Amino acid sequence: MAENSSERIKEHILIELNPEITAKIDVLVEKELYPDRKEFLERAVEAQLNIHTETFQELEKIQNFAMGIVNYSAEDLEKTIAEGKKRVIKVIGRLSFSSNVTPELIDRSIDKIIIAGVLKGPSNIQQILNTKRYSILGSKYSAKRELSENAD
Repeated sequence: MAENSSERIKEHILIELNPEITAKIDVLVEKELYPDRKEFLERAVEAQLNIHTETFQELEKIQNFAMGIVNYSAEDLEKTIAEGKKRVIKVIGRLSFSSNVTPELIDRSIDKIIIAGVLKGPSNIQQILNTKRYSILGSKYSAKRELSENAD
């Protein structure tokens, strides 16, 4: 399992801002305080997340969440099975499974996936991943909820 990879993977999000906020950002870009809107927004989001550092430290240390990018291969899951255990995987960031992971391996090696972020894997394992997926607050994953949240 590789954790906290240094890859610069980015997720795309869409936000709507009122014209006044957008205009203020444009003024800062025009004054060359930021190279573009994207850079301003990245820094603004990062500053807000830094305000909540203690929350993330608690999740990482007390509740054993991995932060960043976590990847699992079939070999990682086979080791878990050989140990006679099932994993509870906790990630804030991105959790991915390699193309050699099968639904059977997921079923035999993973009890729960608790995640805030992105869950990626081959299409043949998506259904079983979603049956084991929970939010960090303990809610069972719902594809319907995700679709409705993304519909706006």
